[in-house]
Amino acid sequence: MTNYQDQITVCLWTHIINAGTDNPYLKNDMLIETIRSVKEDIKLDKVKYEIYCDNAMKVQYPELAKIYLNNIKNMLVEHGLDDLNIEIVENTGTTLRGNWECAVNRIQTPYILFLEHDWKFIYPLDFKKITNTLNKYKEISYLKFNRWPLDGRPYPSHTHWEWRFEPETSFTESEIPLSKCSFFSGNPHIMRVEAIKNFYLPELNKRVPLEKSIGKSFLERDIKPITEQDIKKWGHDEALKLWGTYMYGSTPHPSVVEHTGDWCRKK
Repeated sequence: MTNYQDQITVCLWTHIINAGTDNPYLKNDMLIETIRSVKEDIKLDKVKYEIYCDNAMKVQYPELAKIYLNNIKNMLVEHGLDDLNIEIVENTGTTLRGNWECAVNRIQTPYILFLEHDWKFIYPLDFKKITNTLNKYKEISYLKFNRWPLDGRPYPSHTHWEWRFEPETSFTESEIPLSKCSFFSGNPHIMRVEAIKNFYLPELNKRVPLEKSIGKSFLERDIKPITEQDIKKWGHDEALKLWGTYMYGSTPHPSVVEHTGDWCRKK
């Protein structure tokens, strides 16, 4: 039987914060904390890690990019994380979406754990149970990890009351709590690579080609509008069958992830 850690590639997206200023953030300790959290807090110590730096940084700020990437290598050693199977990918894409497409086309595992460089896990997830459930239920293409506690209030906020968010009860052999959700977010999540290749990418390239992307730093800015179009056209149930969007947990459930980069949040 395949080890569950062999089924997951952890893809980390990064860029130089404040690159165009007099004070670029060249020693990104948030990225190191994200990797440490994956290793220690959710016990993924045998998976493959891939770090993708936005290629635009290498083009616009080549010297800064060299320093930035070299600092990552040194910090991994300094923080005792060099025992992990980590690759800093050289030939990367431009923008977050470009890097996402690059990663999907090169990784060899059935699942991709999507992490920007400023998140950490604060709830002890069991990824053996997660992969067991994903293997059983191909309907799940996307599994989001919640930033906010699931406490009965509309998720993620009252301004999104029209979105669906309700417990998934039909997957009777699920080993994890699940909720149906009608929205895609770039917050930490795990996705089925086959679904990205066979559905997400074709739909994106047809309906929002990369050259027309508005999601330079936010993948969801391209995906969310077309999921909403499908909800309006087909209804929630049919749109869910197409996009396969679910969330880990059902009410009540504590927060699973914490955002560490509010101080430098992209606009």
